[in-house]
Amino acid sequence: MDFVDYQLENKEQFWAELDDMISRQIHSSSLIESAVRSFLRFTALYVDEYLVADEDLMRCCYKFIDCPVFVKHRGHVRRKLITTLVKGACSLQMMVVIGVVLLLDGRAHVDTFEMMEEEQACRLVIDVLWHRRDDGRRLHQIFLELLYEMCRVQRLQYSDLEVVSDDFVEYLFHAVEQNEDYDNDPYSYSVIRILLVLNEQYMLLANRIASSGKNFEQLENRVVSVLARKGSTYKTFGTNIIILLNREREPCLQLLILKMLYQLFTTQPTFEYFYTNDLRVLTDVFIRELHDLPDDSETLRHTFLRVLHPLLAHSQLRHSHYKREELIKLLKSLAGISRSAHYLPISETMARLVSRCMRVSWLASYFMQDELNTQQRQNDLGMSFLQPTDSTTSSGSTASSTLSLPDMAVALPPSPRRKSPDVKSTPIGSENGLIAGEA
Repeated sequence: MDFVDYQLENKEQFWAELDDMISRQIHSSSLIESAVRSFLRFTALYVDEYLVADEDLMRCCYKFIDCPVFVKHRGHVRRKLITTLVKGACSLQMMVVIGVVLLLDGRAHVDTFEMMEEEQACRLVIDVLWHRRDDGRRLHQIFLELLYEMCRVQRLQYSDLEVVSDDFVEYLFHAVEQNEDYDNDPYSYSVIRILLVLNEQYMLLANRIASSGKNFEQLENRVVSVLARKGSTYKTFGTNIIILLNREREPCLQLLILKMLYQLFTTQPTFEYFYTNDLRVLTDVFIRELHDLPDDSETLRHTFLRVLHPLLAHSQLRHSHYKREELIKLLKSLAGISRSAHYLPISETMARLVSRCMRVSWLASYFMQDELNTQQRQNDLGMSFLQPTDSTTSSGSTASSTLSLPDMAVALPPSPRRKSPDVKSTPIGSENGLIAGEA
């Protein structure tokens, strides 16, 4: 039965009526849809009166997610909620309730976000964020979270990214610029994550197009292109993602930030987007993370190294040579030159990535000189066996002293050929497809 309008006197009556409404056992398809409509109309009517606090709104939506109708007919109810949202035949208050239900359910069951993509809800979410940006912070915050979660767990379609405009991306950057203190403003933090995850989606799409062999027009990465044209206007974003990387311990978000940094340090107009002081902080973060990452974080370590090379080669660091000695020690350690015997042997990928960093011009001279010194000591050692000595054994043989040799000389192989990895079956965040165009 559809909801019939009536008046409630207090919050207790609201919760009592809600519990009664969602506790009914329903089996027929028509009654399921009627129950969903009743819940949406009832909660939308009172959301601005009894569900003003986020805790109350979440409590209400969790009650619905745990009710018999939702639990027993999850797929049917999800699709009804999504189609109601996509058709646009609902009030702002109803959109808030639907958005929270889908967000909470999707975080527990990724099928929800996949169904939203199937029903082309992503374009609706982006449209709300852009064209209904003045309809209240609450709706905007919920839909920012929805877009982030949808992008985080799956690849968007070409048509989804087509609706992302330069104006929309600039609006997001402007929002970050106006809210510098993201520590105390979760809205700004959500916007930063959207920019990061959109950048990743562009990278994944570029790889997919390149590997498909089909004649698709490559979409411009609007996040990077806006910074390439107007980076000086949006400096706060750069500062904030470095602060985030310094604090963040969630690998998923660390990878998103590293992918953004890679794009900026490999795109010529954004080589010097960051403030020099921020680059110094970033270098310190890289040194710390590459020293401290555990052995089971190999993928993350490789990604740090993939970004370290263009950071050292293309940013202002190529002029200032910040932390040169510390970087040399780090690379020697990662290459196995100065590591203790109890360390596991380094992988072929690690050796390749480290050697690439060693070839950065302002570091390479040290490693080349170190190799020359090693070769000279080896030559001196070989010559020493040909020189006569004053001390001989009673049998006439020469007694030579033991000489200490370095662990190994640095081998600098030629640069590996660059190619686009196959990302067709690679999950987001895995080794292949992390950085576009990396060997």
